[in-house]
Amino acid sequence: MKKQLITLGLASLFASSIQAANVPEKELGLLLGGSLVDGEMTYEKGDVFNPTIGLRYAQRLGTSTNFFSDLTYADIDGNRPGVGDGAITTLRGGVEWLFSKQSRYNWFLSGGLGAINVNTDYGPDFTRPLMSLGIGQAWEVGTNDALRWEIRTDQSFGNSTLPGSALNNIQALVGYSWGVGAPADTDGDGVADRNDLCPGTPAGVKVDAKGCPLDSDGDGLTDDKDKCPTVYAKTADGCPPPPPPATVPEPIAAPAPMAAPAPTPAPEPAPAPKKLVLEGVNFANDKATLLPAAISVLDQVAQTLKEWGNVKVEVAGHTDSNNTDAYNQKLSQRRAQSVCDYLISKGVDATRLKPVGYGESQPIADNNTEEGRFKNRRVELIPQQ
Repeated sequence: MKKQLITLGLASLFASSIQAANVPEKELGLLLGGSLVDGEMTYEKGDVFNPTIGLRYAQRLGTSTNFFSDLTYADIDGNRPGVGDGAITTLRGGVEWLFSKQSRYNWFLSGGLGAINVNTDYGPDFTRPLMSLGIGQAWEVGTNDALRWEIRTDQSFGNSTLPGSALNNIQALVGYSWGVGAPADTDGDGVADRNDLCPGTPAGVKVDAKGCPLDSDGDGLTDDKDKCPTVYAKTADGCPPPPPPATVPEPIAAPAPMAAPAPTPAPEPAPAPKKLVLEGVNFANDKATLLPAAISVLDQVAQTLKEWGNVKVEVAGHTDSNNTDAYNQKLSQRRAQSVCDYLISKGVDATRLKPVGYGESQPIADNNTEEGRFKNRRVELIPQQ
């Protein structure tokens, strides 16, 4: 027994403490394994492991200790004259010390006191106090459970004149423990500590399934710091820079009529340019929803289109090269349609407008830079001569 105590004690000297695996507040478990009982009871079969089952309860006491109690039962195969086969029931309680804490599992030493009850075919039957010492590991499983193994030795003691006063029982056990109650969630974000990759999230910050602050627009700035959380923009506050004033052609004034006795002909409508880029007409990230800044630009565009007479116009939508060709073509078509719908709502004849999506096929700037991609996400008006 002294050698076993020394061996288990020395094992703790070679372990270093790091961030510990998460331990449930309370747990209930099932134990399975084998018991090796010395010759006091088994005689020539002292080297045979006997099937063992058990139940376990544990409760966390601190960051490095657990209280535990367990009950085990083993059928013993023995051939000692006058004893025969038997059964051993042990009940113990004590403390587990987590002496080496790893990221997904903990090493532990267990020590406790209890009682051992022995029943045999021919006697003697007895119950004795015991002391116990063990070593093992507990591994995180799922959100709040644990898988464990333990090797322990139980030593009975009492009046040496009575049979079985120094019975030694070595057990090798594996078990599964179910955490009782809600799993630990230190930062209160709704993601259990075991699954939380960002365990120090400030209170009230929305997080994803991994417990990290959301970045809805994917611009590298989390929503709690992003003033425009639905708009992709690589800026300090997450908002795109103010758009430049819209380029809207000035209507061409009709020439002054010459004095003549004949009636002066009506002035021709202002000629339409070959192509007009609607600078400042931008959309929510990955959507066809017009941003507020685009409205004032389109109001001016609607007025200009009315001054172009009956000229028909292609409304061309373009995107940057993010995402697939097929996806970008559909997105550009929807954005072109959104512009048409707004212009129609402002009195432009729907028969004059034709929405066409070109996707990423006609870039006007380098898609490898943020500035270039911003320029490529555009809408153009192309008069149809």
